[in-house]
Amino acid sequence: MPRAAGAPQIPVAPEAALPAAGIATITKADTQDYFTEVADDYRAWSPSYNMHFGFWRLGLNPLRREGMLVEMNRAVGRALRLEEPRPTQENAQRRCVIDLGCGAGATARTLVGDDPSLYAVTVTNVAVQNSIAARLDAGAGVADRMAHVEADYTRTGLPTAQADGAWAVESACYASGTAKADFVREAARLLKPGARLAVVDGFLLRREPGRAAGWLHRLWADSWAVPTLAVQGDFVAALRDNGFDEIEVQSLRWRVAPSALHIPMLATRFALAELWKARGRLSPWRRKHIVASYCALVLGLFWRDFDYCMVTARRRAA
Repeated sequence: MPRAAGAPQIPVAPEAALPAAGIATITKADTQDYFTEVADDYRAWSPSYNMHFGFWRLGLNPLRREGMLVEMNRAVGRALRLEEPRPTQENAQRRCVIDLGCGAGATARTLVGDDPSLYAVTVTNVAVQNSIAARLDAGAGVADRMAHVEADYTRTGLPTAQADGAWAVESACYASGTAKADFVREAARLLKPGARLAVVDGFLLRREPGRAAGWLHRLWADSWAVPTLAVQGDFVAALRDNGFDEIEVQSLRWRVAPSALHIPMLATRFALAELWKARGRLSPWRRKHIVASYCALVLGLFWRDFDYCMVTARRRAA
């Protein structure tokens, strides 16, 4: 069964760069280029553009990937505890949530579709993702309760303290540094007092991973245009420093394993089909996208150095 740590004692430290072997060369422009170039490729993983791993629970068929992907969206919704009263909550019938680094808005679309009182704002700096999201919103019948903003999620320009909840599913890793402090600071600014943040992502468990894990992390990160994964202790420290409390870290390693096991067959089939269509000439980012898919599965085997977690925190009410 999956293990969960309600309030682990994680050593905290000021943000620092990884060792020389792990210094990132990925820029924001690289990340934009990557997601623009591979936008349609994610459809092979999920027709609804769920650009993340799935959440398995008892009763879900581990062979049906889409059901687990949608369940991850709902796990995020549960973590926000939107039913709880907030100090500044004036109208419980209308609540607004923010997806920071939304991809094509799949998580927001699931939550808005499940709850007619919910409105969502999604933030991405990749224009093509917003175009895909708008089309899928219309098909799901939720376009009137979704707004897609093209912006840097560390500087959204959205109003302060207006969000009833916020999340980042496999997107916080694209912020800079091992603490992702710029991302955390903006999330804190956007949330109402008492509102919650949920972050689902891979985390390094120590700043100096073993040689093999460090090399694999760098290959994976470069291939998916990620500057570096957050170091879990640094990320928790950044949350505390930016006004969050009730911080909880839950390992989802075993929850995501069934969906991760879909990677080898899917990635191989996709690579062969795309190479055939392109006569063996895939663009660099599309080739790297395939490489990273395999790396993600192997990286999960380095238990001492890496974990896949949900981190939740509450914006302090004071």
